Amino acid sequence: MKHFFEYSLAVVISRLVRVVPRRVYLWCGRVVGSLFFFIDRKHRRITIDHVKLAFGTEKSDVAIEQTARDSFRHFGSMLFELVALKCSFVKELDSRVCFDGSENFEKASALGKGVILVTAHYGNWELHAIAHGARFGPMHVVARRQENPYLNCWLESIRKISGNQVVYKQQALRRTRTLIRKGETVAFVIDQNVRREEAVFVDFFGRKAGTTPVAAWFALKTGAALVPAFSIPLSDGRYRLVYEKAVDCDGYQGMRFEDAVVAVTQELADVQ
Repeated sequence: MKHFFEYSLAVVISRLVRVVPRRVYLWCGRVVGSLFFFIDRKHRRITIDHVKLAFGTEKSDVAIEQTARDSFRHFGSMLFELVALKCSFVKELDSRVCFDGSENFEKASALGKGVILVTAHYGNWELHAIAHGARFGPMHVVARRQENPYLNCWLESIRKISGNQVVYKQQALRRTRTLIRKGETVAFVIDQNVRREEAVFVDFFGRKAGTTPVAAWFALKTGAALVPAFSIPLSDGRYRLVYEKAVDCDGYQGMRFEDAVVAVTQELADVQ
C-alpha cells in the first residue's frame, strides 16, 4: 500500500507540473528542496559534512551551509524537471541543453569498439542521458533499481523517452560486457562511495575515496573508448552537456593490470 501511495503521489505531481510553465515548476522544486533541507536532519548533516570535506577552510560555516542548502534546492528543481518530461522533450532539445565537445564522443563512437560514458551526480545527469539519446542515438544507462517497484517502472519509462535502455546494477557486469562487444554505449555514474571489497581508493578532493573501478576495468579489458561527460547548469536555465576527450588507456598498457585500473580510475576522479 505504501509503495502504491508513493507512486500515485509522484504521478499526480507529474501531471500537475506538466501543465504549468517550466519556470514555475523549477521554482516549486527549489521550494521543496529547501523544505527538505530543514526537515531531513540526517541528510542535511551528511551534505554539510561532505561540503566541509570538499572545501575545508576555504569556506566559512555560513557559506558551507548555504552551499548545502543550494544543493538541496537544485536537487528539488532537477527532480521536478525529470517528472515533467514528456516525449515532446526531444523536439524541445535546443531550448533545454547545448552540447560542448560532441566531436569527442563521435570520434570515440566511430572506432566501433564501444563507448563507456562516465559522469557524476552533478548538474542534471538524468536529463543529460535523455538528451544524449535524442542527439546521438540510444545508449544503455546503468542504474540502481528502486525499492518501490511502481516507482521503478515509472522512472524507467521516463529514462526511455529518447530510446535509452536501463541496465540495473545487479546485471551490469554481464550486460555491459555483451553491449561493449556489440559496439554500444554504456553510461556509468561513478562518484558514489562503494563497499570496500568492491572499491579502489583514489584521491578525491584531497582525500582517499572508495570508488568503483568498473568503468576503468571495462575500458582496459575491452578497448572501449572511455569518455568523461558532465552537465553544467547555465544562468539561462539550460544545461551545457560537456564531452571530454577520451582517456588514453593505451598509455597504461605497460603497467600491471590492477595498477592500471587504479591509475585510470584516478584520472577519471581528477576530471570530476
